[in-house]
Formats: sequence, structure tokens, C-alpha cells
Amino acid sequence: MASTALEMAGMDRYMQMQQDQVPFKVRAKRGCATHPRSIAERERRTRISEKLRKLQELVPNMDKQTSTADMLDLAVEHIKGLQSELQTLKHEQEKCTCCRKR
Repeated sequence: MASTALEMAGMDRYMQMQQDQVPFKVRAKRGCATHPRSIAERERRTRISEKLRKLQELVPNMDKQTSTADMLDLAVEHIKGLQSELQTLKHEQEKCTCCRKR
């Protein structure tokens, strides 16, 4: 049978209270950031880690246990060595009489 007017008014008030309430903040699970800055920082760290892994693949004598500072030092030394080797090869090519001059 139909509800009484008092019950209907009570239900209306309850529904209105539910709509008016401010939602409470839900805590994130451990390790799951919800703040935009935290998310951006985690993405930044992930990108840096990926780039360091690529650097490890490109530079010889670099182990997974190599620290970030040591990785960068090894990469700089490797690049300097490659630049020096390139200069040496260019000088040898200029001196070479068998190569066609352009």
C-alpha cells in the first residue's frame, strides 16, 4: 500500500541530505598517488629511468649496478673518445692519397 505523507517527507529529506553532502576524500592505496604533482613527478622519474636504461645499452662497460653519476661520467668519457676518434679519422682521410677528394 502507499506510504504515508510523513514517510514520504522523511525520504525526501534523506535524499536531499545525500545530494547536499560534500563527498569525503578517498585515500589512495599505498603506492598510488592521486595528487597531480605526485603523478607528474612519478612520470618524470619513469622517463628518466627509461632514458638511463637506453644509455646503459649504448655505452660499453656500463652495468646495471652503475650509479647515475657514474653512468653520466662514463657516457661523457665515451662521447669524448668517439669525438677524438672521429677527428683522427678525418685527419687520416685528408692525408690519404688513395681517397678521392671531394
